[in-house]
Amino acid sequence: MTRARRILLFFLFVCTGWPCRGHAQELVSDHWDIGAWTPGAGGVWPAVVQSNDTTNRELDVQGFGALQYSPGALLRGAFWDWPSAGGVGWQLGMTWDWTHDRFYTHGHAEHWRVAGVNADDWNEAWQWGTWDGMGWAWNPTQADIALARIVGTIGYNLGPSLSIEAGNRRHHWGKGWRSLWLDRQAAPLPFARIVLNTERISYVHMIARTQHRTVGSPADFPGSGQLSPGAYVDKRGSWLASHAIDVAIAPGWTGTLFGAVTWLGADSGYTSRFEPVYALPVVAFRPAEYALGSADNALIGAALAWVPAWANNTLQLYGQLMLDELVVSQVFSPDQWWANKWGLLGTASWRHPSNGWGAVVEACAVRPYTYAHAAPAQSWTHNHQPLAHPAGSNFIEGRAHVRWERGAWSAHAGVVLRQQGADEAVELDKEPTFSIGSNPLLSYVTRPADYGVELGYTGDGIAGDTDLITQRLLWIDVGHDIPRLEGQQVFVRAMQNHRTGDLGTENWWRVECGIRLNRVLEERNW
Repeated sequence: MTRARRILLFFLFVCTGWPCRGHAQELVSDHWDIGAWTPGAGGVWPAVVQSNDTTNRELDVQGFGALQYSPGALLRGAFWDWPSAGGVGWQLGMTWDWTHDRFYTHGHAEHWRVAGVNADDWNEAWQWGTWDGMGWAWNPTQADIALARIVGTIGYNLGPSLSIEAGNRRHHWGKGWRSLWLDRQAAPLPFARIVLNTERISYVHMIARTQHRTVGSPADFPGSGQLSPGAYVDKRGSWLASHAIDVAIAPGWTGTLFGAVTWLGADSGYTSRFEPVYALPVVAFRPAEYALGSADNALIGAALAWVPAWANNTLQLYGQLMLDELVVSQVFSPDQWWANKWGLLGTASWRHPSNGWGAVVEACAVRPYTYAHAAPAQSWTHNHQPLAHPAGSNFIEGRAHVRWERGAWSAHAGVVLRQQGADEAVELDKEPTFSIGSNPLLSYVTRPADYGVELGYTGDGIAGDTDLITQRLLWIDVGHDIPRLEGQQVFVRAMQNHRTGDLGTENWWRVECGIRLNRVLEERNW
């Protein structure tokens, strides 16, 4: 084992052993926010708060609790046929924050009980032992899911503009609501990174460890057959390296270049494999991949943001491009070659300068088989979930969000419209015979054809009972801050997830009320 690898593994081990938390809907803070709500905000989350201040801060540990109730009901009528979830859920946890000289650490640990979930969500936790990127999951009842997770960071400020960090966190790279590179809804990653921030240039270079779950066999001891399959899934590790440089190229204009590569932790002839060249900052990943000749998967991307001066920092236009594979001669070919794998995202953000109104409008499209590879352990995924946009690939999507804040009150409404090819439905522990390019967890080797692969591809009748799904997700959320409980709100929200295709229609409707923490993301259908 090389010295560089020993150092990196030690850094990851130390930090993942510290209290740190699991995933989505993370607490709003200086390190986490929705950049799309704020024109001109940074494009890498969690953000690093860099300072020359070396004042020591005593360890601050705080506990928290929250309670949600969802009434069980079934509303039927001419326009209503929606099964509704019901039950009581809760959160219990703690946060910590500590600084000593240039060292710092922060994070939180928590336990959730989510009541009355959709059958597909319950089955995911049962089969895989994880759910929606939220951390370790299990099924305490036939309707509920329980979660436990730890997420946090330990870091050192080398100076006012340079920091090194490691920990177990989720990441969002980009200034849109969603990201085609690393998205906030992905599962948290054990990582180490270096972050540079200057007046005109920002740069981040990260090494992370991904985990890929496949169906396992129960251990041979009495009672093991009563465990859920998620308790004995097989786990295979891979490595990920990514970096992004953000440059202020003109007044109001910011450009970003992105690169990433994943590689197997164990490859042919290697039981344990780490490529030190990928740990070098500013290295070009794709040429390095070709030079190494190993089973790697490289991605590149670019983005451009414009905050017009005449809008007084109230408007931002943002575009993001991701390339997984591209042959220029095939881009405009009517043959629709399967390996033209790319994604496009465009976002417009607006914020009123004074009265608390804001809006985000976004469109996104990702070609089939993007992010997938020959084996799941080489795909752009982690813990049975995409690392980028949570829909995966082979879809086109539009969304709109509106929010309002005044004093202690806040409100948020949103709509997502998506059309996506759906693979043939199979049993939980099986995979479809063919992949139509929607799920990055499936190998692209099982594609039914090489040509005629367009957005919304369904296999042209040779991939089994596939479908083209049209999805509509609606929600409205109203909250009021609790004066004596910092960061907590009384809230009520309603959401509806409608999915329809040639093979059937599904409606999922839910109402919740209770006390919650102020969260970054409130979009899930549970």
